[in-house]
Amino acid sequence: MLTAAGNRRGIIAMVLAVIAFTATDVLMKFATGFLPTSQILAMRGAMAMAMTIAFLGATGSLRHAALVAQPRVVLRTAFETGMILCYVTALSMAPIANVFSVLQSAPILITAFAALVWREKVGWRRWTAIFAGFAGVALIVRPSPQGLDPAMGLAVIAVVLVSARDLTTRTIPPFVPSPIVTLCATIGSTSAGVALAPFETWVTPSPLIWGVLAGAAFAVACGNYAVIIAFRVAQVSAIAPFRYLGVPIAILLGWLVWGHVPDALAFVGIGAVVAAGLYTMQRGAPRKA
Repeated sequence: MLTAAGNRRGIIAMVLAVIAFTATDVLMKFATGFLPTSQILAMRGAMAMAMTIAFLGATGSLRHAALVAQPRVVLRTAFETGMILCYVTALSMAPIANVFSVLQSAPILITAFAALVWREKVGWRRWTAIFAGFAGVALIVRPSPQGLDPAMGLAVIAVVLVSARDLTTRTIPPFVPSPIVTLCATIGSTSAGVALAPFETWVTPSPLIWGVLAGAAFAVACGNYAVIIAFRVAQVSAIAPFRYLGVPIAILLGWLVWGHVPDALAFVGIGAVVAAGLYTMQRGAPRKA
C-alpha cells in the first residue's frame, strides 16, 4: 500500500534519480564526441553491470539473479533498451536542453494513456494541459513540411518508450528486488551496444573517456535504482513533478559545457511542457476528504 512515508521516500529517490540521470546525460553527450553510440552503450553498460553485480553481492541479493527473467522485468528492459538507444543517439545530434526537455513530456503522455486506455477520469482542465504540453513539444521539435529533424524524432520515440517503461515498472511483482530490475536494465543497454557494434567503427578510448564513461556508468546505475524505488513505493502524482528539476539543470549545463542556449520558441515550448506536466500531476493527485 502506498503511504505518506512511501511518498516521501519516493520524492527523495526521484530527486536523486534526476540528478544522476542529468549527470549521465552530460557525460554521455560529451563521450559522443569521441566514440560511436554502440561503443558508449556497451562500455558504459558493462561497467554499470559490474557495479550492480558488486552491489547485489554485497547486499546478499545476488541469489535472486534468476528473477531477471521475470516477464514484467524483461518487458521493462525492452522499453528501457529502446529508449536509451534513441535518447543517446538524439543527444549526440542535438542540444542537451532540447532533448532532455522533450523527454519530460512523459508524464503528460502517461496521463493521456490512462484516460484513453484505462478510462481514468480526466477532466477538461487536464485535457487542456495535455494539449498544451504536446504543443510545447511541437515548439521544441519544430516539425517542418519535410518531417521531423532526425534527432527530435528520436527524442519523441524515446518519450513513448520511457512512458511505457515507467508504466511497466509499477506492474513488477513486489517479490522482485529493485537491484535485480536495475541489473536487467544494464544487461539490456549493454546488449544493445554489442548488437550495434558491427554497424559502427569502434575506436580506442583515451583515459579521459574511460573516466567519463565510468562516471556515467556509476550515475546511471544509481539513477536506475533510484527511479525504480520511486515508482514502486510512491504515488506517481507525488513524485512526477520532481522529475522537472532536471530541466533547469540541463539548460545550465548545456550552456556551461557546450554554449547551447535554447532559442525563444524552444524556451516557450519547454515552459509549456513543464507547466502542463506539473498541472496534470497536481490535478491528478488524490484529494483529502
